[in-house]
Amino acid sequence: MKILVCIKQVVNPEKVEYNPETRTIKRNAQHLMNNPADLSALEFALRIKDVYKDVHITTLSMGPSECESKIKELIEVGCDSCVLLSDKRLAGSDAYSTAYALAKAIEKLGNFDLILCGESSLDGETSIVPPQIAEYLNIPHIAFASNIKVLELQRIEVERKVKNTVFKFEVNLPALISVKKESSYLRLPKLSFMIKALSYTPQVLSLDDLENFDFSKVGAEGSKTSVDRFVEQCFEDVKCEIYEEIEDAQIECIADLVTRFL
Repeated sequence: MKILVCIKQVVNPEKVEYNPETRTIKRNAQHLMNNPADLSALEFALRIKDVYKDVHITTLSMGPSECESKIKELIEVGCDSCVLLSDKRLAGSDAYSTAYALAKAIEKLGNFDLILCGESSLDGETSIVPPQIAEYLNIPHIAFASNIKVLELQRIEVERKVKNTVFKFEVNLPALISVKKESSYLRLPKLSFMIKALSYTPQVLSLDDLENFDFSKVGAEGSKTSVDRFVEQCFEDVKCEIYEEIEDAQIECIADLVTRFL
């Protein structure tokens, strides 16, 4: 089975800086991190490989060359190969343009049985890139998965949890699944993989490597949406109440607050 995991390198939310002229996020290599929801998707791919040894995992990222150091971290947990789509003509691309470019890169890389993505990226939070990729590739798509099981070759079961209810879907492969951020946590690196990562160089693709590519669909000019302005959000001070002796009504109030976040 060939699995491809789309992993975005985002700027650490605590260190985000904006370019007011281009209205884009400044990407400093020292502040980059792999998108947490995408790492949850990667963990599902690694769990499948734990069971089925013939599984090959490729990761696909899109961004500037500064992303390479973070991409190599994916080798440290057991990925077989990593690809970076990097081209200055992609600068300023929105979700629509990103999905188009990634879909064309996936077509270039070959036929994958399963494509996994995080539900959204920390810096965009649109959640629309995964379904758009699936539409471009003309394959089935299930969003916000909480678990994935391989039932048999070329068929998987996908679970989606909505509050206290779990919905189960079965889908034939190839398919694309977007994974909820909290559904799994990426395992720690292994020493043997860390040694491999030291000498590993990700494959880099440019737009010129992609076939039948429509350059008018990417970059700021090809994007359907753009950032209008940045607004600094101010947070109010959080009030904390401490109960030393709790009455039944207060217990119910606390229980209600806790269940809202489960």
